[in-house]
Amino acid sequence: MEYELNIDGVTKIEANNPQIISMVDIKIYQHDKSANDRSDQLFADLTIQGVLDNRSKEQTKAMFDWSLKTDDDSVYKNVQIRVFDRKKVIRDYTLEDMFCASYREIIDEYVSQEQNDSVGLGRPIGSFVLEMKQRRGAAESIKVGTN
Repeated sequence: MEYELNIDGVTKIEANNPQIISMVDIKIYQHDKSANDRSDQLFADLTIQGVLDNRSKEQTKAMFDWSLKTDDDSVYKNVQIRVFDRKKVIRDYTLEDMFCASYREIIDEYVSQEQNDSVGLGRPIGSFVLEMKQRRGAAESIKVGTN
């Protein structure tokens, strides 16, 4: 699988290199687990996991910066994630009013600048996990498509 991530807002974050994202987890759920019928209070969670390396350093820096924002203009963003199988889009998700619920970077190994330069694009030094949630009441704006 290959993925493209576009996060639009005051600042834009794009992760369109197919070697950056390794996993996408999207969850639509009802908050009240004790309900006996379908509630109109649906929520969406989106988790993106990927590689932390020389290719992703700008995108992951932008994700890290977004995780620190608290003002409404910078917090809520529209997210599009496209999932490819053999260059063909199999899912195209659009979620409006998403915010960064958590961001983390896991550093697995130390790679010196000389080692990174000697292998070209750079070896992975770890991974990142970006967890997003959707603002209450925005679930009706979710779109999913296939091509």
